[in-house]
Formats: sequence, C-alpha cells, structure tokens
Amino acid sequence: MKILFLLASLLVATDALAPFVVHTAVGAVAGSVGAFAAYPIDYVKSQLQTEAGRVKYKGGFDAAADIIKSGGPLALYRGVIVNIIGVAPEKTVKLGANSFLRGAIMAHCGYLPLAGEFIAGAFAGMTQVIVTNPLEVVKVKMQTSNMTVSEVMQQINGLKDLYNGAGACIARDMVFSAVLFPFYAHAKVLLLPVMTSLVGDHGGPAFWSDLLAGSMAAGPAAFISTPADVIKTRIQQSRDEDDEQLVFAVDQGFFQVGSVIVAQEGPAVLFSGCFERIVRSVPQFGVTLAMFDVLNDFAVDHGWLVSLQ
Repeated sequence: MKILFLLASLLVATDALAPFVVHTAVGAVAGSVGAFAAYPIDYVKSQLQTEAGRVKYKGGFDAAADIIKSGGPLALYRGVIVNIIGVAPEKTVKLGANSFLRGAIMAHCGYLPLAGEFIAGAFAGMTQVIVTNPLEVVKVKMQTSNMTVSEVMQQINGLKDLYNGAGACIARDMVFSAVLFPFYAHAKVLLLPVMTSLVGDHGGPAFWSDLLAGSMAAGPAAFISTPADVIKTRIQQSRDEDDEQLVFAVDQGFFQVGSVIVAQEGPAVLFSGCFERIVRSVPQFGVTLAMFDVLNDFAVDHGWLVSLQ
C-alpha cells in the first residue's frame, strides 16, 4: 500500500493541482496497471472472435501457443501501446462519469436506488465510447493483421472510419458497465467485514475487499456483454477486400451483422472468446477498481478531490 501512496504523491505534487488532472492521474494509473496485466488475454480473445481465428484455433490455449510460436512471447502484446495510451482518457471518463452520476442521483433522491445505479453505470459505458471507439478500431485492426500503427492509420479516412462499429461498442460498454458498477458497489460493502476479519484493520481490508469485489463483478459483466463484443470485433477487424462475405458483414449495422453471424455460423459464435474475455476482465477490473478507490480516497483525504458520495 505504501507504494500506491508514494505513486499518488509523485503524480499529485501540490495541493493546488487541478482536480481534473488529479482525476486523470488516478484513472490513468489504475487503468494502465490493470490493462497491461490483462492485455495478452485480450489479444487472444480478439483472435478467437474473427472468422479465421474461430476456424484456425481450438481455443485460447491453442491460439496463445501458436502466437508465441510464430512471434515469441512479445507477440501477445501487439497493439498494447495503443491500448495503454487510451487508458487514461477512457478510465477517466468511465470511472468519473459513473462516480459523478451516482452522486448526482443520490443528491436528487436523497438515496441511491438500484435503478439509479444501473443508469449511472450504463451512462458511464456510453460516454466512454467517445474515447474508446477510435482506439478500439486501431487496436483490433492491429490484432487481426500484421499492420503497424502507421499502416493502420493510413487506411483510416476521417472520423467515420474511427467510429466504425460505434453502435456495437456502445451496446457492449453500456451493458458491461451497467452490470459492473452496481455489482461492485454492493459486493465491496458485503466483503469488507469478511476481509477485516481475515487481514485485520491494519492489513488493508478495504483494498482487498475492493479487489475481490471488482473481480467478482467483472465476470458476469464480461459474459453478458460478449455478444456485442463479438459483433464489434467483426465490424472493426482488418479485412481482406476480396472476402465478399466479410465485407458484406462489415458494411452492415450492429443488428444486421449479428443476424448474419447467427444465420451463417450459429448463435453460439456470439460467445466466441467468452472465456478469454472473462479471464481478462476479472483481474483487469479487480485491479483497476481497487486501485481507483484507494488512490481516489487518498486524493480526497488530502484535499485534492471532493468526494461525490
């Protein structure tokens, strides 16, 4: 825990630092650690969600072994820089929007109803797409091809291409966040006395309850939002222009692509990469949410942020 506090102190050097900068730093640190740790699983997941990957690989372990054999262990981190660059604004928007709206609903109602928690989470997921989608487009194209960032950018023509698949991205992130945040908020409260009895008051029970609650919340959130994630990957993936079936699917909207996938490959394909998505999300959001709360509380205690709760 001392390392986290030291890191926060280095990021926030003075009491006069703008709250926006503090919130961005908190979101960036929390999100970056979680995203980097889970990225190889995200990479494998994207391979399994493409048409070629679904045929080529028998599962996540098979895909990971083949990727490592072909390009070495670092191949699993292809596109990770793009992902990390997007973490700060994405997590700032996602975590900040959820926190702000929960506080606003609580102030208006006098308490926070469960419906309000779902609304705040869904809103947070929707707003983050402004930042997420362009980065997802670049990341997925890199993950499903051998192109570099510059080569991918050369193929992108304006905002329309950068927001390709935005409907699917909104559907995925709204569902994910609407499940994640309410589950997390209630689970960490229930787990706190349990962790306190296990590690004691001086063993950081709040951090461990947050870590476990975030991990528990991420599993069902990832599972329920997988179909939208599969459709998003199909729309955004790097494609061979000679593949008429794939181009046809990419040129359609969210529901049309979903219909084509189900009609041609069966409904089960909508859960391709589901296991890898859950395995990735559990540690990523466990770490991210726990670190966010710890660093956020640290900033509030030192007057750098005002609590909205």
